[in-house]
Amino acid sequence: LLLAVTLNWMPDLDLAAETYLSAAMTDNLIIYATARTLNGLISVIQSIQLSISVGAGMGVNLGEILDPLNDLIERFSSFVLYALAGLGLQKLVLIATSSLVMKVVTTMALLTGFIVWVLFGTARHWAVRLSVLVILVRFFFVIEVGTISVLDKLYFDHQKEQAHTALEIARDQLSDLRTSYMNAVTEGGFFSGSWNVASSLIGDDNQQGVTDLAAGAIVELIVIMLVRGMLLPLLFVWLLIRCGQVLLRSTALESKIPVAVTE
Repeated sequence: LLLAVTLNWMPDLDLAAETYLSAAMTDNLIIYATARTLNGLISVIQSIQLSISVGAGMGVNLGEILDPLNDLIERFSSFVLYALAGLGLQKLVLIATSSLVMKVVTTMALLTGFIVWVLFGTARHWAVRLSVLVILVRFFFVIEVGTISVLDKLYFDHQKEQAHTALEIARDQLSDLRTSYMNAVTEGGFFSGSWNVASSLIGDDNQQGVTDLAAGAIVELIVIMLVRGMLLPLLFVWLLIRCGQVLLRSTALESKIPVAVTE
């Protein structure tokens, strides 16, 4: 009881969990900005259209090979926003469960349960189970954030850093590709410059390499965000609901069991 009440009023656990969620939201915003930059660079490259006249006029989009990557990045950007919303919801719930009102309610519930446990022997199991349920509600999301933080240190942080670095490399390569086109146009004029860089923009290995690099990084980031920001929180919520059901069901069953009176 003393340990639960002490932890209830200690600000360090709640502050650490809230700081972690704020840092996770910042990381996702940085990844979102990188993805949108990639999207903008691809849009600029795809806006370049070279007109080729072979019998009949025909327009060729120089960045057509980047179109699947552009679609993937747009979907990934939307996914990051959902992940940010999930983190924001977790932070809101964490703030609610660590508020002054919740701390007072938890303390009163624990003290009441202790008094019932001491004075009323027949209601001891009921008092203990409801006290455990209050402790679970108070600390469950702190435990969830702490568990995810440990998983980050063991695995997710390293993988996320590698994937984000790959996205930045792809961004730099696309920026160089755009710059090379603009320089060729500036030096050789629009038509001459367009023809000079057409071979480097239509089906070039560099574009395919950028697509493979960015696509692999995006898929890995989606998996990390899905597990860390959605599946694990949902699993913890399900565990909280199941624990509550077990505790309340056991209390209800015990309240129906008749007490044997012996002479």
